Amino acid sequence: MDNSFGRGVLATPISGTSREAIFPRSGEVSNLRNPNTAADVWEMAALVSAPSPPPTTSKPPRYNHPNFLSINFYNRTTFDGISMDVDAGINGIDGLPMELLCNILWLAISPSNTRRDLCRLSLVCRLWWEWIESSALFWTYISAEDGLTYVRRALEKSKDAPIDLHYPRHGSPDMTLEAFLVEATPHIARWRSLLAVMDQLSPVSLESTFAVLTATPAPSLKSLDLRLGPRNRWTSQDIIILFGGAPASPSLENLYLKKMPVAIGPLRLSGLTLLTLTRVVTISTLELFEVLRASPGLETLRLEENTGLAAVEPRPSAVEPIELPKLRYLTIKWIDHGAANCLLSTIRIPSCRHIFICANISSINVRSVLFTPSISHLLHVQSTANPALDSEPWKIKVEVDDGDCTIEFRGLYLDLGLTEEDQIQDILGWLAEGLGPEAPGCPVHLMLDWSTMDIARLAAVPAPLVVRHLSVSETVFNILPASFHVALSRSLESTSSGWPLAQLESLSVKFHTAESQRELIALLQSRYGNTTSASGTETRCPTSLRSVELRGRPITEGLVDEIKGILGEANVFWA
Repeated sequence: MDNSFGRGVLATPISGTSREAIFPRSGEVSNLRNPNTAADVWEMAALVSAPSPPPTTSKPPRYNHPNFLSINFYNRTTFDGISMDVDAGINGIDGLPMELLCNILWLAISPSNTRRDLCRLSLVCRLWWEWIESSALFWTYISAEDGLTYVRRALEKSKDAPIDLHYPRHGSPDMTLEAFLVEATPHIARWRSLLAVMDQLSPVSLESTFAVLTATPAPSLKSLDLRLGPRNRWTSQDIIILFGGAPASPSLENLYLKKMPVAIGPLRLSGLTLLTLTRVVTISTLELFEVLRASPGLETLRLEENTGLAAVEPRPSAVEPIELPKLRYLTIKWIDHGAANCLLSTIRIPSCRHIFICANISSINVRSVLFTPSISHLLHVQSTANPALDSEPWKIKVEVDDGDCTIEFRGLYLDLGLTEEDQIQDILGWLAEGLGPEAPGCPVHLMLDWSTMDIARLAAVPAPLVVRHLSVSETVFNILPASFHVALSRSLESTSSGWPLAQLESLSVKFHTAESQRELIALLQSRYGNTTSASGTETRCPTSLRSVELRGRPITEGLVDEIKGILGEANVFWA
């Protein structure tokens, strides 16, 4: 058998790789570089596929073990700019066991084009072709995108190995999703994962399409992902009951459903690590609680537009808390406010890194319906998971746009639809009360862009919170010049110092015209200039700015120096 490599298929240059990474010395196979990407493996394959001249009498070929791939290099090769003789007694890739090399080749195969990559690797040499043809590992990812012939071939060549099935959104050239599942049905005991996306313009029957799943259990299924695309028109009138009404496989870890009317209760889900439900109308709040209680190892939970979720009685204070110690990512979007409050009041997520809540609060009393004291524990999950971070100043970032406001604090992200300044202050009031003694150490960063809300009212945040950073665009100058002037100028109301934003430390302004730059100079002069009133009292704001960031155009010469002349030692710069 000719074990040398052919030309052309993978013969591309390699860089950034040491000789030892590809050619381990005897006894050092365990130190072989672990490829992190398909590109890494592709470079490794490119190196070993470089053509070599035929053996000569002065350099006889090495002994070829039947389980190893033997290659003779007689040319000098450069790695990281260092030239070396790779023929100097190095066994090279022929020292790798077949199983290890097969695993390396497997990492070079892209799920988006498995058939193409298998073909390319098979063309490298006869030995690789034999390994790929005989190894079940290379045939376990089966996509309908590759066509009916390939699907049947992969089902056969995968032998008894677990298989991963994929039906893409754009479908298959020669079979429907129903036909794809029918082909895979005889192997349902080997299903490890199924991802099926239906996005067809013509009406389809979900009962007929998923008849296989409704009738037969999948005992080895670890991941189930069923989605209806935006174009899909389905004709189902009934709820789909999977697996003949039997519980889901105990090995099921990931469940992703989008717009699928699947009955959740009969599945008796437990042990999940990922749960995503988008527009699934068939799950109730109590059913969701049962799933969460049975899945203490849950790491990701995403709920979006599930109209079956509603507030439950008794109120959450009477419901036993659900402990989710491993949950890292929580997303709640556009579900009933009472249901969201009920869920957030019930779960305990001390290790959560990211909490995203999206809701329209324009027509509700947000402090009594959604952001109540019972969910204030969310404000402390980051410090509980990372005690060392308590020493860091946690800023509250408030970004206001027309009809929308985002508030970020620690790992909490709120995307809220609203129309009134008071609604933003209600949320900040909830934050201040929930933080308790921590609140004074959490500066507010207020960012305004394309908003018609009153800046002075937004700046009047509830005590003990304080706005220390203000960012505005030229829209503020064009649409709300009077409001912006009031926000930075002397006030006869409210604050004890007589100044709004009395403790403002940094300012960021985006310009589009020279006129707006002159307006800023006038405002800074009136606020921070050294002037006295008729009675002899100083009218300068007692707290000066430490930083001024200038953005946009035009970049006017001398503007930075002029602002420094007003503020003194402040850091003024163009970003």
